[in-house]
Amino acid sequence: MRKLSLVIVILASTAAAWWWTQGSDSRPEDETAALPDTAAGEAAELAESAAADSQQAAEAVTDATPTEDPATKADAAADAAADAAAIAADAAAEAVRASEDSGIAQADKAATEAEAAAEAALDAASRAAEAAAPQADSDAETTAQAARDAAEAAAVAADATAVAARIEDALTPEGFDADKVSAIIRDADISEVQKATLQRLIDTAAANPDLLRAALEQVKAVMK
Repeated sequence: MRKLSLVIVILASTAAAWWWTQGSDSRPEDETAALPDTAAGEAAELAESAAADSQQAAEAVTDATPTEDPATKADAAADAAADAAAIAADAAAEAVRASEDSGIAQADKAATEAEAAAEAALDAASRAAEAAAPQADSDAETTAQAARDAAEAAAVAADATAVAARIEDALTPEGFDADKVSAIIRDADISEVQKATLQRLIDTAAANPDLLRAALEQVKAVMK
């Protein structure tokens, strides 16, 4: 806390003006906002796309017309599920990296959720592949359901990766978002005094990129 107080004094004496002129209320994070241009953000975007493709392939099995071969569509659904699961696993790995870089509990929670969802997607994709195998004694709907399960789990992994990516990005000067950082501080498992101190630190430094970088690093250091 002594170090934080010293940093605030330095920043307060050098900052030209307060950036925070619209009050301290923060808005909920916009989940529809574009993903950050980072490895984790790109991984989440790929996972979302793969999950959507897997979902469409699974639906195509049950929507197949009499002139279409359900077995062929079941194979395609199983393949799409496997692709979605593999990409979800990669996305989860990026979520873990993002959480380690940010050192923030919320990012770590998102990474854990991404890993669990990716494992579920891999399990479901394995079931879909087994059901679609030529020697399997199962119908197309069994494969389709497993593919849907994989798609849903992959989508969860993508969402969790996106959360970790946005947290990581918000704690950099390039991706800084005052509302997001305020929400991160507010939800942190630290004392109210520390939260207030960190918030003042961010408010003071927000207008100066050089000071902001140091302030964000201080936030991450306190919240690790």
